[in-house]
Amino acid sequence: MKKVLFATTALVATAGVAAADVTFGGYGRFGVIYVEGATNETTITSRFRLQIDATAESDNGITFGARARIQQDNDGDSNGANLGEDAASAGGTFRNDRIETGINGIRYFARSGGLEVGVGNIYGAIDSMPGMYPVELGLTGLSYDYIINGAGAYSATYDSDGNGAAGRNGVEVLYAMGDLKAHLSYSELDLVANNNDLEGERIEGYLAYTFSGWTVALGLQDSDIANDTEVALTVGGNVGVADLTFGYADNGTGGDAFAITAAFDIGAATRLTAVVLDQESYTDTVYGVGVTHDLGGGTSLRGGVQNNRNGATVADLGVRFNF
Repeated sequence: MKKVLFATTALVATAGVAAADVTFGGYGRFGVIYVEGATNETTITSRFRLQIDATAESDNGITFGARARIQQDNDGDSNGANLGEDAASAGGTFRNDRIETGINGIRYFARSGGLEVGVGNIYGAIDSMPGMYPVELGLTGLSYDYIINGAGAYSATYDSDGNGAAGRNGVEVLYAMGDLKAHLSYSELDLVANNNDLEGERIEGYLAYTFSGWTVALGLQDSDIANDTEVALTVGGNVGVADLTFGYADNGTGGDAFAITAAFDIGAATRLTAVVLDQESYTDTVYGVGVTHDLGGGTSLRGGVQNNRNGATVADLGVRFNF
């Protein structure tokens, strides 16, 4: 992460007033992805993400801030004009849930001690609870079919794409005290235009506690989306050389999901990940392996292979660099 300190002339001239911090960071990735049975089975994949975090602190110690992202994927359209039209991606068209290159919806927050209140493009409790994303398989995550959150691509409350202020809006409260964490959120969703099945409200929350190196998290959600997660339970910790995470979710009309993920260091610079998920509504059991090799300086070589929810083989290989 690179930090740039901005101080206006007025701030410099005013005694006792702190300057604002603006931090830029993100990553780029590029490589090859294979999707069995897709329109384009083997194709180039890429993503560029620039994240901007801005904060200022009041005289009484409250931190106010905002987060914005600028993101472009190889299958994300820039303005919505080409959605569903031909693209050089595995699906063969621009994705209908991504409008990119502009600034996404902003998340604003106020924080004091262990209490934080967020509004706008919020994180959402269930999607950000400990153990929900224990690993990232391969270069791209391979569609994250191994995540227990049942709504798949539409499970996330936070939107990295979207149309700025016209994107998703909600409110959330986060609290941390020692080994205890809590998160409660409410959001109004219109995930896909003219699709009533993906519109409505989400009220979600989780409690998490860490003890003896293990973290247990329980999440509950009331959602208008039929296959959203209603209950989620994760347990994560270390056993010998392995970092393990166990997950269970009741995904409404999607049925139950059970998952196990593991990560091992197999050398000074190489890490192996393995995933297995059984979701009642999926055609097949999801399983896969991934490898990350650290090249130094924030760069890494990454690849993975997975049997996805439809029983098709997907794989990727490429480079990621963080900045």
